Amino acid sequence: MTPDDLKTHIGFVPTDEIVVEDMETLKVLADPLRLRIRELMREPTTVKLVAQELDLPPTKLYYHINLLEKHGLIVVVDTRIVSGIIEKHYQIAARSVRVARHLLSPTSKDAAEGLAVTINGLFEDTRADLMKGLQTGAIVRDEDAEAHKGLSLNSFRLMLNDDEAKEFNHRLEKLLAEYRARSDAHHEAKDRDTLMYKAFMVVFPSSRHQRHEE
Repeated sequence: MTPDDLKTHIGFVPTDEIVVEDMETLKVLADPLRLRIRELMREPTTVKLVAQELDLPPTKLYYHINLLEKHGLIVVVDTRIVSGIIEKHYQIAARSVRVARHLLSPTSKDAAEGLAVTINGLFEDTRADLMKGLQTGAIVRDEDAEAHKGLSLNSFRLMLNDDEAKEFNHRLEKLLAEYRARSDAHHEAKDRDTLMYKAFMVVFPSSRHQRHEE
């Protein structure tokens, strides 16, 4: 096999978003290790470099990378001959991934499984990243540290009427869109004075109705 036999995308630019429409692809995506692999493939990279970052042998990654490629979550963007061996360069297919509503809809037979797969994968990925941040000192634990350098971990309730809930979600989406645009600009400019911040937030109407005294 030669590089010409492989699908390459020189000058490839990831799309803004892809939508996961089937349970099989959702299961591939939601695996914590594969979430981490995709995170490391925002720019073209090799299995060897990803393995070094994860402190794993490359042979432990081939299965996962093949699955990601098969389901269109990453693509081969370049191939090179290194010491007589074809070296593939991979990149994410899209900057963000959205799960189709029918996989999470209560009327879908796959809803319970889809929600469990999604939530478990995201929780585990976030937990692993948080623990490593604490162990390596990336998260500052000093009492007098600035808030944005430490760990913000909150669970809270908001009593809102329908209009206030709509406004809250609108303002939150607007804020996230603004800072995603800033993040993309830093990424494209390869700014070295930036840090990656990870956020995991869930907002939903609670089934726990509060009792109001007359």
